[in-house]
Amino acid sequence: MIRPALESVRPTVLVVHDDGGTLDALTRLFEQEGFEVATAVTGFRAQAMLEGERTVHVVVAPWDAAHSVGSEVYRWALQHRFDLRGQFVFIADEVTAVFDDVVAGRCLAVPLSRTSEIVRVAVAAVNRRTALENVPDPITDVGARPSLLIAEDEPILLRVMAELLEASGYRVTQAESGAAAIEKIEATNFDVIVCDWQMDGGGGAEVYAWLRENRIWLADRIVFLSGGERDDAQTAVPGRPIIRKGADSDRLLEVLTEIVRQVRAEASGLSFLPD
Repeated sequence: MIRPALESVRPTVLVVHDDGGTLDALTRLFEQEGFEVATAVTGFRAQAMLEGERTVHVVVAPWDAAHSVGSEVYRWALQHRFDLRGQFVFIADEVTAVFDDVVAGRCLAVPLSRTSEIVRVAVAAVNRRTALENVPDPITDVGARPSLLIAEDEPILLRVMAELLEASGYRVTQAESGAAAIEKIEATNFDVIVCDWQMDGGGGAEVYAWLRENRIWLADRIVFLSGGERDDAQTAVPGRPIIRKGADSDRLLEVLTEIVRQVRAEASGLSFLPD
């Protein structure tokens, strides 16, 4: 049954699978362990449920060569429900080649035969999210304003974005190009980085590649801005959020808060994955 830390509130698991028999088996498994269970047989249905009013604490979905629905839902969550990026448990005997690049160590894949391990990892994900929610708000925590680097080569937009982020509680450093951003990152360990994808003097792809090579721990703190739909960006940075410039500042701020909350949690010793 569910561990004591979860007994005060029955957590909801969203079980996603395109095989009816497996979906039924996983549903019974989690019901027996005391979870509320919601189900979806398609990625579209899962996305609709994650956009709804019902709180989902953890998502269980397949990710292997025969079942792509888990990959679809997780990629969608990175762009639309970034707060859930660590709340997935994937079912797979062998994951696909891109799994590690997209998931970036946030979640585990467990074979379907190891039912007790599936439940254990799901419980750990729920407990971890509860612990994250108890981390002091990184924006309102007086005296600990998070540091943010924004890289943008349009001067007016850079100024406007910097003012917005300053007003939202960040200590903002500005850079006019990817090359300038890298120089500043070499000198400062920023809590979060906002980078335009397309810039003269080095864009988002160059900054991300440099981070992966030289500051790997910062690669999970970067958010990209794009002027439109960028298939090349999705391919080059498959595990990072890409937000359209000027279209959704609220979502940008939500994503930044989640990243900083994670940074603060890690500094206090909270890990991504179960022991």
